[in-house]
Amino acid sequence: MIEPRIEVECLEDGAIRVRRGAWSDRVPRARIDHWADHYELMHLNNGNAGYLELARALREAKAKLLS
Repeated sequence: MIEPRIEVECLEDGAIRVRRGAWSDRVPRARIDHWADHYELMHLNNGNAGYLELARALREAKAKLLS
């Protein structure tokens, strides 16, 4: 089964919404790096590549959408 792609959008208040399929998370602008670090740690703890993809998506979104 192919997982849905990760979608990222910048919200009006500057937060980032990251979504994959039915799951989504809203990350405040000031906490983007914290959440990216958290997802990387989750990847290290359980090996789920999806967490690493989410961390990368958040970092890319910060660089692209909030620069």
